Amino acid sequence: AMDASDASSPGRQKALFQEITANHGAALRRLCGGYERNDALRSELEQEVLLNLWRALPGYRGEASLRTWMYRVAHNTAIRHVSKAGREPRKSEDDTEVETAVSEAPSAAAQVEHADARAALRDAVCRLRPLERQLILLYFEEVSQTEIAAITGLSQANVATRIHRIKGALTKVLSR
Repeated sequence: AMDASDASSPGRQKALFQEITANHGAALRRLCGGYERNDALRSELEQEVLLNLWRALPGYRGEASLRTWMYRVAHNTAIRHVSKAGREPRKSEDDTEVETAVSEAPSAAAQVEHADARAALRDAVCRLRPLERQLILLYFEEVSQTEIAAITGLSQANVATRIHRIKGALTKVLSR
């Protein structure tokens, strides 16, 4: 990993950006797919995420790992993107609504019959509120709960509890 002491120099900014795209490009594409199902909108979001990462790099000081910082910028960009388009799910912080939001999807059984399980899962994840979506997408990327807590600003215990609830809700919806 690159030393972040002077991310504001053009050469350092370019090197850090290349490190992000080389090491985390696929994860960023999957993250964007978790927020946008439509190919054109997903591509637009990917460009927006990369642009925001590039613009934010001069401010990267290395207080968090490059990966943690990258996920924070990428998820914030994705949440703003979906919110700006007026497609943000309800903002209530009541965790009992996770399952309600997910179960509003068209019949999961019908989806699984007509598409593979991955598409049904992606569809269910896209229906989650932004915070739940962020948590489960990071979990799917095998990001540690400690790092997820650093990215989201939640406590580690809160992260663990919420991920457990989200997994339960997704399992319930997908098994129908």
